[in-house]
Amino acid sequence: MLGLIRALPLILLVGVLAYGAHSWIVNRLEGQIEVQQRQIDVLNQQNVALQSAAEQNEATIRNMEARAKQQVEQITQLTTAASEWENQAKEYMSIFANHNFTKLARLKPETIERQANDATKAVFDSVEADSRETEELNNEPQDN
Repeated sequence: MLGLIRALPLILLVGVLAYGAHSWIVNRLEGQIEVQQRQIDVLNQQNVALQSAAEQNEATIRNMEARAKQQVEQITQLTTAASEWENQAKEYMSIFANHNFTKLARLKPETIERQANDATKAVFDSVEADSRETEELNNEPQDN
């Protein structure tokens, strides 16, 4: 028992040192946990911001795809119309090639003038209608 009493200060010293080392290690680890928790919070906030941006980008892509599809349809319609106009122009050129309008204009000037005025009016009306359609397309609100 005398040996235990003599060893008691040494045991107490070892116990105090062990407690101090334990406290120091635990405090250091708790500090690391706090730093990591702050990093996790920051990363979560950044993740939310990135997800929001990704959703917005996906919506923009869908909108742009819809617009591209609409433009393809419009281009197809314009190409068809241009082809029809070319065919009409060829038809009219063949009419001019097959008829002597100078002779007809000398014989019946009022007939040629009336037909020319009617045809010119039809062309101008068509151009005005196309211009209105183009203006309406240009004035449509565009979503981003």
